[in-house]
Amino acid sequence: MTTPHLVASQPQASLTSNFAQGERFIQLQSVRKAYSEQLVVMDGMNLDMRADDRLVIIGPSGSGKSSLLRVLMGLEGIQGGSIQFQGKPYIDGSRKHGKPLDETLHKQIGMVFQHYTLFPHLSVLGNLILAPMKVHGLGKADATEKARAYLARLGLESKLHAYPSQLSGGQKQRVAIARALMLEPRLMLFDEVTSALDPEMVIEVQNVMMQLAEQKMAMIIVTHDMHFARHIATRVVFCANGKVVEQGPPEQIFTQPREARTREFLEKVVQFD
Repeated sequence: MTTPHLVASQPQASLTSNFAQGERFIQLQSVRKAYSEQLVVMDGMNLDMRADDRLVIIGPSGSGKSSLLRVLMGLEGIQGGSIQFQGKPYIDGSRKHGKPLDETLHKQIGMVFQHYTLFPHLSVLGNLILAPMKVHGLGKADATEKARAYLARLGLESKLHAYPSQLSGGQKQRVAIARALMLEPRLMLFDEVTSALDPEMVIEVQNVMMQLAEQKMAMIIVTHDMHFARHIATRVVFCANGKVVEQGPPEQIFTQPREARTREFLEKVVQFD
């Protein structure tokens, strides 16, 4: 088995051939997500993403950023609207019976969480090979070889038999990224993955994400780190009150925001040029 790149070659080739630069890769149409009548976190949200996009979602707390990722990952349902993925129906908020999402498409999305979510009772190797063996039916030998290759590329091969409790925060997050990549996703979701890390560890994780960006992995990233957002994003999306208020290239959003609400938010966290 050949050593994998951080982005597996076959799925990525298929992704780019099936979805040209300008085509919609993900489309949210009037998506509503509410935890109660008073707590509506996605209020008729509309958003398009191309296959070559790296979307960075910014906004105040409670604006629906993390909820968007959890909905896309199939962890939470929606009460209205619909989501298409790769030009196919993925999630339908009007469906009251049957499965709420397309399981085949669901398997093509990977997510990395703020708090790692590694299984504490499994070694690093065990964490990496579990899903490929269960989901894709990969044999243990092949899964182990693949895991070794990913860990080597992330500078973690020596931690193969370590347990999560023996790892630093940055190492845990890199293992979590490797685990998601083991399933060869076409889309990666990152939810505040550096917010719990010390500055040195933040750099470790951001470097891995930049490698993924260089290899054209489609990504949606929720972050409070505006410096990182500006450097990794192809497009920045500012959300507030459950809606997309403004979106555009990072240079435009961070230096010349068009909407007063965007400017009000950014004035608290960045300096305009």
